Amino acid sequence: VQAVVDGARLTFLVDTGASDVVLSLTDARKLGFNPDTLAYTLLYATANGMVRGAPVILGEIAIGGIRVTNVAASVNQAPMAGSLLGMSFLGRLSAYEVRNGSLTLRQ
Repeated sequence: VQAVVDGARLTFLVDTGASDVVLSLTDARKLGFNPDTLAYTLLYATANGMVRGAPVILGEIAIGGIRVTNVAASVNQAPMAGSLLGMSFLGRLSAYEVRNGSLTLRQ
């Protein structure tokens, strides 16, 4: 899904299995975070094993007309192909569903 995060356009994979929004190192840099100075204090169990993440707060994630502010996220310490739109965003919506290949989000 295409989103605008704090003014920057990012592409996310919607992942209901991800506790938080997870930023790739590349996307974190686009948002002005310096991955070299972050504290990687979070530990996540993933399909690829244990990974560390640095907690950050995103001021706003906008997808179409939906806007969610002050979203908990983490920057993944390991390289990843793209960022994940996890439950710290999805859980703040009234509903989301995938039907016939289309994702519907409701604020």
